[in-house]
Amino acid sequence: MEKIWKGRINKDTNSNVEKFTSSLNVDKSLYMYDVMGTIAHVAGLKKIGIITDNELKKISKGLKEVTKKIKSEEILVSDQYEDIHSLIEYELEKVIGELAKKIHTGRSRNDQIVLDEKLFAKDAIINTIDKVLSLQENIIKIAQKEIDIIIPAYTHMQKAQPVLLSHYLLSFFEKFNRNVRSLFRNFEDCDYLPLGAAACTGSGYELDRKLLKKLLKFKNTDSNSMDIVGNRDFIMDFIYSLSKIMLNLSRFCEDLIMFNTNEFSFIEIDEAFCTGSSIMPQKKNPDILELIRGKSSLIIGSLMQSMILMKGLPSTYNRDLQEDKKIMFGAYQETIDSIEIFSQLLKKIKFNKARIKESLSRGFLEATDIADYLVKKGESFRKSYNIVGKIVKNCVDNNISFGDLTIEELKNYSSYFSSDIYEMVKIESCISNRKVDCGTSKKNVLEKIESGKKIVNKLYSKQKRLFEQIPELNFLFNLHKTI
Repeated sequence: MEKIWKGRINKDTNSNVEKFTSSLNVDKSLYMYDVMGTIAHVAGLKKIGIITDNELKKISKGLKEVTKKIKSEEILVSDQYEDIHSLIEYELEKVIGELAKKIHTGRSRNDQIVLDEKLFAKDAIINTIDKVLSLQENIIKIAQKEIDIIIPAYTHMQKAQPVLLSHYLLSFFEKFNRNVRSLFRNFEDCDYLPLGAAACTGSGYELDRKLLKKLLKFKNTDSNSMDIVGNRDFIMDFIYSLSKIMLNLSRFCEDLIMFNTNEFSFIEIDEAFCTGSSIMPQKKNPDILELIRGKSSLIIGSLMQSMILMKGLPSTYNRDLQEDKKIMFGAYQETIDSIEIFSQLLKKIKFNKARIKESLSRGFLEATDIADYLVKKGESFRKSYNIVGKIVKNCVDNNISFGDLTIEELKNYSSYFSSDIYEMVKIESCISNRKVDCGTSKKNVLEKIESGKKIVNKLYSKQKRLFEQIPELNFLFNLHKTI
């Protein structure tokens, strides 16, 4: 098959070169966006007199037929086509003849591919936001249901202080909330029309870019043709957001893997989300969590790939950029798959309340509250800290707990101790003492749960409004009837 760039090159392309340079197996998923951009571009050509009304109608109908063939896989993807752009152009020619050769007037594959990628990214961002919001909803529901469970909080992987399980879960709600905000910013950065840049210096035809922006539902127009064709910041930024999501998922998975061990036994993962061992009959492995943790490294690696791809490139378009789609598509798919299955797994987790309660009795989780008790009685904090440290050392040496000490024994450490200490340092009191608005008191956490519900609903509404900035293929197919 003749190449769309025939003329300067007289020799047939080497078969190995054909295979090596073809991107169709990757960019074929952009066919819908390429069709959208083509219809809008042809409408722009019609406005400046390059295309007639009747030709626009024939091209629109032809593209609709080509789209159906691609969707039904009637058109075989093979190395005879260099990319999705040439496939659509040549297949359109089979349907409408020589007229198809007009559709590329005034544009280049350089601005064409940026358009396709931005349209894809806008859709992908909307879908990713949806997945993360669904996960946040599940976190909120579990936090509300299990509001009375208290677990040990850890620093340096050592027991630190008691905390509401709900407060722990909401810490990940906050992480994912930042991720959603990043995704909304990514959408805004994608919302600049690239068409009109052509190869690198701008189209040789006075295209109405405001019309193209309106038809393709972009909010803004990019302003420098050289920057447009070489810009992949929007891809790197999107992958950066995906990397942060996967990083947070990985940390969540790491906690749950730890809590699921026999040594902790804080949670039980539903068997439907576990696998067994090929040799050890007793095993019930948290493979889903481990795979997500592993996949996070792939997404972070994708971010590095996208940046390194750009690092050594001279200005404008270079063929290296053919590889950016593979990176973005892979990072996106792995991320949404991970979010979705993690969200399903999380809903099925059971909490071992008896084991958790038993764990709270060990590790001197009330130590900080004892020090705070002495401070509130009049002691300095640094001296209080030293006193409680000595008490803990004594308890450890004698294999006893703080509650085993009499008030007389406590007074040997500080005269500020009185009988109210035993009530003040109950685990429940340690929780209620954290009244600062970011703390783990039940009142604060319940308020954060209600606030979280409102945040999710507000973000869902904001996400739905993004669909207004996504072009509709059926509208574009019938564009010839309206302009």
